[in-house]
Amino acid sequence: MAIITLVGEKLARPGVEFIYYGPAEPCRTCKLAGVCVGNLEPGRRYKILRVRSMPSHSCPLHEGKVRVVEVVEPSIEVAIEPRLAIAGSVIKLSFVDCSDPEKRDLFRPEGLFEGDSVKIIEILGDVECNGRTYKLVKVMRKKE
Repeated sequence: MAIITLVGEKLARPGVEFIYYGPAEPCRTCKLAGVCVGNLEPGRRYKILRVRSMPSHSCPLHEGKVRVVEVVEPSIEVAIEPRLAIAGSVIKLSFVDCSDPEKRDLFRPEGLFEGDSVKIIEILGDVECNGRTYKLVKVMRKKE
């Protein structure tokens, strides 16, 4: 189900992904904060599905203007224990430790939190770290 929010005009294109880190100071007193930042969860990844054909609104953060968009949480790739990698299953996410900084985004991707319930959409292959092999899977977060 799509969420309505506001993003800067330069980012307002279908397919663009972003991570919402929480409201900035000017947002606390903005009259549009409820529809803009009020619909988003800090630390989550969002993907723009559609830009609505409505007038833009003034914003001190986004170089002057924001647009109304529809967003969803996209699927995210994460490395998990092989025994949990069953397509279609729902698991509670438990991050695996990996000392390789180049693989950090696979083992602790932004947009997911430890303990999230996720549905495994697809098994993509294997990824190695610290002498062990893990499964790289594509997951969708299941909202409580």
